[in-house]
Amino acid sequence: MLFSLFSLFFLFPFAVAQASSEATPSTNQKQLNDLKDRLATKVAELRQLQRKAISGTVKTVSASTATIETATKDIKIELLDDIAIAQVIKGTRTKLTIDKLEKGDQVVVFGEFDATLDLLRAKAIFIESALPQRIAGTVVETKKTDYTITVKTPEGKQYTVDIETITKISAWTSDKGMTKAGFSKLTSGDSVHVIGTPVAKKEDRLSALRILDLGNLTGRPIPTEQVTQKSATTPSQ
Repeated sequence: MLFSLFSLFFLFPFAVAQASSEATPSTNQKQLNDLKDRLATKVAELRQLQRKAISGTVKTVSASTATIETATKDIKIELLDDIAIAQVIKGTRTKLTIDKLEKGDQVVVFGEFDATLDLLRAKAIFIESALPQRIAGTVVETKKTDYTITVKTPEGKQYTVDIETITKISAWTSDKGMTKAGFSKLTSGDSVHVIGTPVAKKEDRLSALRILDLGNLTGRPIPTEQVTQKSATTPSQ
């Protein structure tokens, strides 16, 4: 009896240790499996949310969402509260608000694309300026109060041209060649070449980037100008 108790006393710790060593691999395996599951979930989330940039035309727009028509398909975007919207206006990068985003705008959108929802959460939108347009014709009117000229093309179409602070005006003469000029030198009857960008929501109106004034090439009397009082600040002299 004493021998049995003695044996049990010494053998019991070894049995417990063996049982613990057998249980440890099972516990470690469970922890490893849990870690693998968490990593797999995280990878799946990252795959669902990918940084992406798209370009296209605004098809529809509301206070919180918009649809962009790209070259391949329409993409729905979510307009977040902290979204940044910008556009180069008259040579200056300008911050805009969501309400300035309109149907027909050409845009580049940056954000996180959710593949599950097929949705782009927009972080930033850059509204592209319209491509420059070139016209040539004769100045038929100048307005010095609002710094505009009206140019009539050979086809008979008339454009209103806004003279901006960034507008560069040059004049050409046979004796002096090309020289720097200003708005005050533009007069009715002058033949001009204009490069400018279309003004949004205003038909046949350009914001001038460059104007080349060739003077009165027809030799005809210059029509009476519709000139009003010149304001204090001149965009380009």
